[in-house]
Amino acid sequence: MKTGEEKDRQKQLKAELKRKEKENFLNSLPMSTDQFRELFYYLDEQLQQEGCDDTLSLTESYLDEQGIEYEEVVSWLEENGGYCDCEVIANVEERFENL
Repeated sequence: MKTGEEKDRQKQLKAELKRKEKENFLNSLPMSTDQFRELFYYLDEQLQQEGCDDTLSLTESYLDEQGIEYEEVVSWLEENGGYCDCEVIANVEERFENL
């Protein structure tokens, strides 16, 4: 059976691991978290009106309107499960919930 000290140490290790994972995630972002949130809002609005055409055309339009180079962003989105506009909302947006 674990002692109180061992349990505390395990909690500290888990907290440190979680902190490092968050830090690594934030450092991997090709644009700011605010820009991502704006992108998610834009996609929510546009997808309700237009639906998804199984491409990142809406994402690319948003990035172009904002003057953001989209190659690095699109590559990052695809690495994180965002292969089309609706997948950006379904798979990527949730990664920003606890930031």
